[in-house]
Amino acid sequence: MTRFNYWTCALTVALLVNGCGSGSPEEANVDETITQDEAAEKVTEHIEGLMSSLPDEAELETRQGMNFASCDDPTDGGPRGRITVSERFWIRGLPVEDNETNIELMYEHWTSNGYRVLRDERPDKQSIAVEDEEDSFRMSLRVSDQGSLSIGASSYCVWPEGTPEA
Repeated sequence: MTRFNYWTCALTVALLVNGCGSGSPEEANVDETITQDEAAEKVTEHIEGLMSSLPDEAELETRQGMNFASCDDPTDGGPRGRITVSERFWIRGLPVEDNETNIELMYEHWTSNGYRVLRDERPDKQSIAVEDEEDSFRMSLRVSDQGSLSIGASSYCVWPEGTPEA
């Protein structure tokens, strides 16, 4: 195999394995995805799973509610007309002085439950982003300047009803 063909083959395999953006399981077949309602349920499941790793005093405060955003300029190379589903929360009820411990608890939850770390900007920016290796949903953690913890979860691009509009 020539050097050019080897690198072309290696790049093709890498793109197929990693995807061209979100790495979603549906990228190979953009004709069908889960629905926006199913994506919303999975967002909630990811948030609840993460919260189970924190002390019982931790409570969620909604920041913006469930968000359905257009994927009209998708980074995964797929067709227009799909959406992402996401939700962000403040975590309340935990002392700011325990942030380091609680952030580590969340990090441990992610790394021991099949999430791949996409970005870990501790200690400078106090921000972590991960992706579930099974369903490609992403989660993030941010710490505000005042020390408030904020978490979020989002889906990959999905068709609102699970299939493209006619």
